[in-house]
Amino acid sequence: MSNEEILEVTKKVNSLEDVKKLIEGVLSLKRAYRISKILEIILAGAISLQASDIHLEPEDKDLRLRYRLDGILTDILHFDSETFELLLSRIKLISELKLNVKEKAQDGRFSIKLADIEIEVRTSLLPGPYGESVVLRVLNPNAISVELESLGIHPRLLEILEKEIRKPNGMILTTGPTGSGKTTTLYAFLKQIYKPDIKVVTIENPIEYHLEGIVQTQAEVEKGYSFAEGLRSALRQDPDVIMVGEIRDNETAAVAVNAALTGHLVFSTLHTNNAAGSFPRLLDLGINPKVISSALNVSIAQRLVRTLCPKCKKEIPLEGANKETIEKVLANVPDPIYLEGVQRKHLWTAIGCPECNNLGFKGRIGIYEAILVDTNIEKAVIINPSERDIREAAKGQKLLTLVEDGVIKVLSGITTLEELDRVVDLSNVS
Repeated sequence: MSNEEILEVTKKVNSLEDVKKLIEGVLSLKRAYRISKILEIILAGAISLQASDIHLEPEDKDLRLRYRLDGILTDILHFDSETFELLLSRIKLISELKLNVKEKAQDGRFSIKLADIEIEVRTSLLPGPYGESVVLRVLNPNAISVELESLGIHPRLLEILEKEIRKPNGMILTTGPTGSGKTTTLYAFLKQIYKPDIKVVTIENPIEYHLEGIVQTQAEVEKGYSFAEGLRSALRQDPDVIMVGEIRDNETAAVAVNAALTGHLVFSTLHTNNAAGSFPRLLDLGINPKVISSALNVSIAQRLVRTLCPKCKKEIPLEGANKETIEKVLANVPDPIYLEGVQRKHLWTAIGCPECNNLGFKGRIGIYEAILVDTNIEKAVIINPSERDIREAAKGQKLLTLVEDGVIKVLSGITTLEELDRVVDLSNVS
């Protein structure tokens, strides 16, 4: 496999159809050359189209190739099982995995160097009835936008967060499921506040984007270097700001909270469904309620929705059940200022054109909600609150919820109601 060849192929790929045609064009070539070429095309296609993952899935009679584009798996083509077996051996070889192991899951990695960027590829193999399923996670730094203004945060919330991320100490948490853009948001915060007279240290797994001037270290649990251990080491580096990739256990939570209380600004992520969920989650992780109130500055929840292709999106009337759903959401918007200039007559739908690979969508944007730790939240946290208690205590902050922020983006023609429903479930709107 040649980095130079991959770079050349990226210049030829502008669509999914290009990837399909290039692979079909080499399937008839001689065996040894064919395998290298197919792998180069698959990787180059993923890089050009900014796919986050490549899926190679053996089926009864052949192999299915898919890319995850903007969070959605998209079929590329099927090809023969014999070619896949040879391709699998090549992937194992470059990922430094055992060629003879077929009945156990294996994880590995390799890197691709293209001009001035290095792309890490993480390999996951899982045994199945028709062979080993392969997923290649493509960590392409060029596919990550770390400009704070481009993330989709509402201007009112953005103004608040600009102040919060410049505080000298405390903790800022982003929450949401895997793949909701939490780490990208934290990168954007770090990029926004970094200046030469502060020390910033990150503990990540993996390091997805290299930030200039910032010390980044990778947690590797299998080698005994956990997030908690990395955080302790980072605190000995005289940092002003620390980013911890994820708080997933009591130990990491305790060290992170202590860092926030001792003069450091700490950024991290939690797996909860909404901003209110951070508070009971931290209590579950053994953090004292009074300590949470002192350490935590703001909890942010987010999701990613696909953005409509501007070339082919189509305007449709807002009516029926869609109108009813949207009116219910808008009735709860906490401040009329959010609805200034927002039309309520139309929606937009995805069509598909060559510009967007006939998907109807191109790119993704965040929807956000946040809860600041104020006096009302401090009082609520003391009484072992539920998420509902926290949401009720936060109403006076007059910030948008995930659903409200999403509906405003729908009415602005940025995304569709169906896409919003995919990530937040609108069936519970009341």
